[in-house]
Amino acid sequence: MRYDIRGRVIDSFTGDGIGGVRVEVWDKDFILDDYLGSASTVTDGSFSISFEDSAFHDLFFDRWPDLYFRVYCYNELLASTESSVLWNIRNPQTGVTIHAAHPKPLACDERHIYLKIERIEHYSPVRPQEKVVPPVQYGRDCMRGDGHENGLIPQTEIDARALTAVVYRAYLDSGYLIPKPDKLIAADINEPVYTHRVPGTVIYTRPCQRLKIHVWNTDDVPHSLHMHGLRYGIDSDGSWPFGTQAAHHGSRSDAICPGQTWIYTFDVPDNTLGAWPFHDHTYHHDTKIDQGLFAGVVVLGACDRPPRHFRFPWEVLRPIYLDIERFERSPVFLDKEIPELFEFDEETVIQLAPYIHAQRLKDETRLILKQRLDFLEEFTLKELALPRRVINTDHVPVFLHVMSNPEAKPVFDTDDIEELGGEAEIVFNTAGDYDYFCRHHPEMTGIVHVVPGGPDPVTVTIAAGPPMVFSPDEVTVGVGGTVKWINNSNAHHTVTSAQGASMPTHCINGRGFTGNTPTIVGRSGQRIRWYVFNLDTSPTWHNFHPHAMRWKFGGEYLDVRSLGPAESFIVESEIPPVLLLTAEEEKAQLPEHRPPGATLHQLKGDFLFHCHVHHHMMNGMVGLVRARQSLWLTEDMAHEISHRTGLPLDDGSNACPDVNPHPCRGHGGGRWEEVPGAPEVAFMHSVLLPNTQRVLYWGYTRADQSRVWDYSTLAGSYLLPANQPADSPGLDINTSNLWSAEHTILDTAAGTLLIHGGFSPNKAFTFDPASLTWTRVADTVGDRFYATTLILADGRAVTLYGNVKTIEIYTHGAGWAAPIAMPASMNHHQYYPWTYLLPDGRLFIAGPHDPTHRIDLAVPGAPEAFSTINGDRSTGGEKGSSVLFILRPPAYQPIACIMGGNPAAAQKTVEMIDLSAPVPAWTALPDFNIPRAEQFTATLLPDGRIFVAGGVSGGPDGGVCEIFDPRDPGAGWVMGPAMKYVRTYHSSFILLADGSVLAGGDPQSNGAPTPHERFFPDYFDMLRPVISNAPATVNYGASFNIATPNAADITEVVLLRAGAVTHGFNMSQRGLECVVSGIGAGVLTVDMPANTNLAPPGWYLLFILNASRVPSMGQWVRVTT
Repeated sequence: MRYDIRGRVIDSFTGDGIGGVRVEVWDKDFILDDYLGSASTVTDGSFSISFEDSAFHDLFFDRWPDLYFRVYCYNELLASTESSVLWNIRNPQTGVTIHAAHPKPLACDERHIYLKIERIEHYSPVRPQEKVVPPVQYGRDCMRGDGHENGLIPQTEIDARALTAVVYRAYLDSGYLIPKPDKLIAADINEPVYTHRVPGTVIYTRPCQRLKIHVWNTDDVPHSLHMHGLRYGIDSDGSWPFGTQAAHHGSRSDAICPGQTWIYTFDVPDNTLGAWPFHDHTYHHDTKIDQGLFAGVVVLGACDRPPRHFRFPWEVLRPIYLDIERFERSPVFLDKEIPELFEFDEETVIQLAPYIHAQRLKDETRLILKQRLDFLEEFTLKELALPRRVINTDHVPVFLHVMSNPEAKPVFDTDDIEELGGEAEIVFNTAGDYDYFCRHHPEMTGIVHVVPGGPDPVTVTIAAGPPMVFSPDEVTVGVGGTVKWINNSNAHHTVTSAQGASMPTHCINGRGFTGNTPTIVGRSGQRIRWYVFNLDTSPTWHNFHPHAMRWKFGGEYLDVRSLGPAESFIVESEIPPVLLLTAEEEKAQLPEHRPPGATLHQLKGDFLFHCHVHHHMMNGMVGLVRARQSLWLTEDMAHEISHRTGLPLDDGSNACPDVNPHPCRGHGGGRWEEVPGAPEVAFMHSVLLPNTQRVLYWGYTRADQSRVWDYSTLAGSYLLPANQPADSPGLDINTSNLWSAEHTILDTAAGTLLIHGGFSPNKAFTFDPASLTWTRVADTVGDRFYATTLILADGRAVTLYGNVKTIEIYTHGAGWAAPIAMPASMNHHQYYPWTYLLPDGRLFIAGPHDPTHRIDLAVPGAPEAFSTINGDRSTGGEKGSSVLFILRPPAYQPIACIMGGNPAAAQKTVEMIDLSAPVPAWTALPDFNIPRAEQFTATLLPDGRIFVAGGVSGGPDGGVCEIFDPRDPGAGWVMGPAMKYVRTYHSSFILLADGSVLAGGDPQSNGAPTPHERFFPDYFDMLRPVISNAPATVNYGASFNIATPNAADITEVVLLRAGAVTHGFNMSQRGLECVVSGIGAGVLTVDMPANTNLAPPGWYLLFILNASRVPSMGQWVRVTT
């Protein structure tokens, strides 16, 4: 409900209206009264203050809040009705009359301001300070732009955007001892502490003041101060080389040398009301402005109140001045003792004795002052982090500007290449490799190899994407040759050498990208007075566009206004509602119509404000207004709104929204669902049970070690097997312990599992999927803790390593053959080696340790070694993961992939190797979006994509999942939703027959396993093809038929072997695409290759995929000889 409080302020003595004063409305509360809004009176003293009560429901401790008024002229309180409430929501039509003393005539005075030009070393606009207090977070891009799809800015980019910033910092005293801690925007919850703030200050003044601005330059190059809008003489112009009026000591206003001070004098006449920038105007002042050397002056109306500034309590400051006096052995206050009490406001400066100056302090005094200033910074961080229910938004200065490192000198750099056909050429005269990037879209990179005799000329296209790329991103050109770039995208680009370059950032208040830039928090309906400055002095203009807000200018309403360099303006807008309500919902907000059972819901909506030039916005020039709204809703109303538009509840956090950056992409997204019920035992090991919809799993030492999860129903159910390994004659809980064992699925009609080793450590068992029965079989010769087991082309099972550096081969019904010794050069593969059967019958061990090896079991003494790019993937506990891409006709290239791990070089990196190449070598694939240093399992999806989740700790949940498509490597790892629970060491992820992925395992919670979760990839939300019928058994070299009503749409038939997972590796996982040799009416004819190495005998899930690569549900099939 919107209320308009109308009233009049009259002179207590004459009864005449008082114009031009400020009237504030406050809610009377038990502890701390709440500010609701304000207005200025017109000539006859009348005023109108509007507010949305939905913005303030949570502030009112009763249904009929009493409101009172305060009347100000500047900082002088003229009247307060706190003891005589004049307005109540119960009677909203009541007019208000406030009797007040007439304001005193405006006093003209002289005011001294002390600014220090100082440096901020290693300042990055995307992470302005390392030490933060929640809810402040930096290093983010909540818009998830290109290269930031996970909402985070890579450290390399944070560093590349860094520079030495230079600012005008305001001080509380004439000796430049203690900085002013005031925030630029009181309601900006992302604003850094004053020591890391750009710009350094905003000065508020009023007509009839003379400002004496003392500027001390502590940088190592000359600077000046040039003021816009105010009245001054040439001695205070500050613009090189014309501000030449010099003092007797030779100083000048247009070049304050390092260590020197200049006093600028400005008058503030009546015709200067408004917002005015000031900035450096020395030689090459543009580069200094781009370092942050600018600020603003706001000239307020005679009775307008300046912002309420954050102040250090005098009891905090006084001991610091006492310390300085003690160490300097001189009075700090000229001819006075340091007072017990000191009252100061926005305009007050603590005047110190002339010889008390930061430049002249003794070394021991400097040291103690630094310690005290460190304390003040901590004090400020703590105080500003305290939650405030209402924050005034009457003064919101917004500086649009660019920050760049003036010391950066790239080897080459083009101007902007215009969109849709723009061109740029660079001649390369020296042999070498030249990395480059686009300054506007830094995730776009390329490389030019310059070699004698290379081709000339060479053309590179800038492709529109998504994602936008240089195509090709790697070219070779001859010495003296020319490379031409043609821009076919609809955005501007540059070609900038990575050598010597830095990345400029389009900033708002010294920061770039949402999440770092201002997030201004206020209530829906609350007024924002914007002071908008453009301090980008380059040829490009900017504009200012706040979403869902508008203002009146030149007789019309606008929501966009352009600014040229150094231009500024003031506008007022109103924070929009989070939600628009129906008439019924609006009515429910009124106390007299509030339905029974209605409860208060706190809502939050983030509205952008930004420059509308696209690459300015996407390079950081964008902020947020966070609207807060309180609504009374019944459960049914809340459900209806949630269904209609979503109900954006305010959880009080300052997090980026958790969204899929590519919600409409055909292959991405998906959803997690928690599996009902208690798992009871850890999901450390998991094996799919053939010809069922069940998973066998087990974990730590216990007599009832294993469980089965049945997913044949929607909810699923947990089952106990018919017996346990410990039930075997002669065994107990320890000698049957299959923690850290190995496992595979044998080629039997029953789909029998072989499981052995671990802590047992040499005991072996089979498990029957039909009867859920464990049976002990022959022991292994060697102990097999942390070994790997897989099926060979002849159907036998091979077990590699573990406690012993040998292999053993198992034949079902016959037992284990004698161990085969492995070469000493492969001893580093001892624990859970990532092993694959290759199409030529050899084995390949892809890690997790370096180098990797290919070996022929017929001649095991002659392995081939292949060093990885990033070395070992694990230092213990076998971190990281690996997968073999689906083998596809006609060549069936075996491409192994390794990823993640706990060494620093491994955590985000991904590599692949094509074992069909004449000289195989590991090459880099796109990095993960987030590091995965703990255990996780790479899972093959039926469409050939690689799914990863887990391996992430330290966050509020299990971290986002990621999906990589080997057929579209340029898309990189596409992020999906986050798991609810952390899954790291002793976790497991396994593909189910319907194409979903079951996840479970450690860490535990309160001594028990956390619930399992199930990931449903995006194809669950699509129309999937259907297998009507397929054979139960398929033979090598034979054709078979699949009945499907979707035959005409089918483009792929894929077999995925049933999984057997532990410690980040699926030992049985492999996929094979079969050739579709015929398509008839409702039937496919499919050829099974004759080579048993491609798909070793055993149980597989059969999938058919349509032209959009959407898979069917899997159907069990046994591939056998």
